[in-house]
Amino acid sequence: MESLKRRLSESVQLRLSLVLCVAVGSIAFLSGVLGFLSAWDEAHELQDSSLQQIASLAKDGMLTPGNGSFISPPLQDEEASRIVVHFIMPDAEPAADFPLPTHLDVGFHTLKVNQQSYRVLIENMAGGVRVAVAQRASVQESVALSSALRTLVPFGILFPVLLYLIADLVKKIFRPIRQLAAEVDQQRDSAAMSLNGATIPREIQPFITAINRLLQRSSDAITLQRRFVADAAHELRSPLTALMLQSERLASSELPPESQHRLRDLRAGMERASWLVEQLLTLSRAQSGEAVALPPVERTQVFAVVKQVISDLHPLAEHKAQDLGVLSISDAVVRVRPSDLYTVLRNLLHNAIQYTPEGGCIDMAIVKHHGQVLITVEDSGPGIPADKHTRVFDAFYRMEGNDANGSGLGLSIVHAMLVRMQGEVVLAPASRFPSGLKVSVSLPLA
Repeated sequence: MESLKRRLSESVQLRLSLVLCVAVGSIAFLSGVLGFLSAWDEAHELQDSSLQQIASLAKDGMLTPGNGSFISPPLQDEEASRIVVHFIMPDAEPAADFPLPTHLDVGFHTLKVNQQSYRVLIENMAGGVRVAVAQRASVQESVALSSALRTLVPFGILFPVLLYLIADLVKKIFRPIRQLAAEVDQQRDSAAMSLNGATIPREIQPFITAINRLLQRSSDAITLQRRFVADAAHELRSPLTALMLQSERLASSELPPESQHRLRDLRAGMERASWLVEQLLTLSRAQSGEAVALPPVERTQVFAVVKQVISDLHPLAEHKAQDLGVLSISDAVVRVRPSDLYTVLRNLLHNAIQYTPEGGCIDMAIVKHHGQVLITVEDSGPGIPADKHTRVFDAFYRMEGNDANGSGLGLSIVHAMLVRMQGEVVLAPASRFPSGLKVSVSLPLA
C-alpha cells in the first residue's frame, strides 16, 4: 500500500490512469446496476403479461371452464415451469389439486400453494366464474435473473477493453514527453541545443521555454569556461617553455649539490605544469568539435598505433618494474585521425602505469567483434568503484585518497575524442587480476 502511494505521488501518468479507470469503472458499475434492475423488472412484466394473455383467452371462451387445466408455456420445457389455468366455480369448494383461497381480489398475487410459491392472476368471467392463471415464482425469478444477467455480458466484455484503451491512451499522451526526455539525455554537453515543443501539450510549453533558456545559459557558461581554459593554457605555454629552457641552461652550469637538488625539483614541477598545459590544450581541441587545422581522417591500423604508444611509455613502466604486454593483436583498420587514436590510447596506458603500483601488471589487447574493434587496457591497480565510473569522465575529477600525480583530465580527453570518433569507452573491474580496472574502447571498423 505504501509503495502504491509513493508511486502515485511520483507519477502523473499513473494518477491520471487510475482516476480515469475509477471514473469509468464507477460509471460502468452504475450503468450495469441500472441495466440489471431494468431487465429484471421487464422480465417480470413480460411474464405477468403472459399470464394476462392466457387469462384473456379464458375470458374469450378459448378455454372451457372446469376443475383445472395445464398449459405448457413457451418459456421453458421443465414440468415445474408449466402455467396452471384454474377455474373457480361459484360457491365451489377449493380444488384438491390446486387449492386457492375463495376470496381473492382481481389482480396479481403471490401465494403459497401446495408448499410452492406461485405468481397468481385472478380475473372475473361471465356467470360468476373466476379464472386463476398461475406460475411458480421460482421459475419467474430464474427467467428474470437469466435475462438480467445477459444484460451484464457487454459490460463484462467492454469494461476490461475500455480500461486497456484508457491506459494505452494516457501512455500515448505522455509519449512525446518521454521522447523529449530521451532526446535531452542523449545530448552531449558539447552540443548547444533547444527543445522542440511542437508535439508537446500546450500546458507544458512554459516548461519547455524555461528549459530552453536554461540550456542556452548552460551552453554559454560551458563555452566561456572552455574558452577560458584554452586561453589560459595558451598563455601559460610560452612562459613555461621559456622557464624549461632556462632551467636546462642552468643545469649545464656548475652548481653546488644543494642547488642542483633544488633545480631538479623545480624542473620536475615545471614538467608537471607543462604536461597539465598540454592536457588542457588537448581537451580544448577535443571538446571544440572543430576540424580547423586538423589532419584528415584516414585508414589507420590499430596495432601500429598501439605499438607506438607502448614504445613511448615503456620506459615509464620499466621504471616502476611493471609487466607491460599485449595479449592479442589484430589487423583491424579504422577510419580516424592517427593522432586522435594515439592520444586516446596514450592517456589510457599512462593512467594505467601511473595508478598501478610498482611490480604490477598491465595488459593490452586488440580484438575484432561484430564490425567493431575492441581495444582493452587492463591493470592490477586499485581500480575504480562502480559508482564512480561515470564521474571519472568529468574534467579535473580525481578520486579521494589517491596519491598518484595526475591532472584529472585523461579520461575527459578520452571521452571527448571518442565522441568525435563515434566510438565508446566502458569501464569495468579487471577480470584477470584480483583488483584493478579494465578499460574497453570500441571503434567501428573501416
